[in-house]
Amino acid sequence: MARIPYSDMTGLSPELVEALGKRRNSNVHRMLANCQSSALGYLRMSDEIRFNAILDPAIRELIVLRVGTLCNSDYELHYHKLAARGLDMPEDKIQAIIDQGSGADLLTPKEKAILTFTEEVVADGKASAAAFSALAEYMKPDEMIEATILIGFYIMTSAFLQTFDIQIEDS
Repeated sequence: MARIPYSDMTGLSPELVEALGKRRNSNVHRMLANCQSSALGYLRMSDEIRFNAILDPAIRELIVLRVGTLCNSDYELHYHKLAARGLDMPEDKIQAIIDQGSGADLLTPKEKAILTFTEEVVADGKASAAAFSALAEYMKPDEMIEATILIGFYIMTSAFLQTFDIQIEDS
């Protein structure tokens, strides 16, 4: 049960109604609607990450699955496992990302570098020089920046989901 009630979605600004109308009626959006002053910025950032990203969608899901795991966010993992499956990511790879992260044998060297970078940013607030250099072998600077922003966004999202005990919707 959520720690505060989900919004009843009344009294919202027209701009927020429009932004939420483009999304599924999920608990995370219903909780966000309780704080109109932050909701639009959050939704805009989410849209940028999802629709205007330069990172390959499979790499994005690799990162989000690992962040969700390290942040213990069941909600995040639930929906991003579905997204990874929608990209035809094999089930054993999804499970390896969750269970083993950068230590998983079935990952490519590039995927291991991405996950090492992700794990360090989540754990330490930044990547080590070694992880940064390893990732730079596979990504251009703008991709590395986007990956770092993606990691931070999903750390924030996981904290929001868990702090308010936002529940996975019934199917």
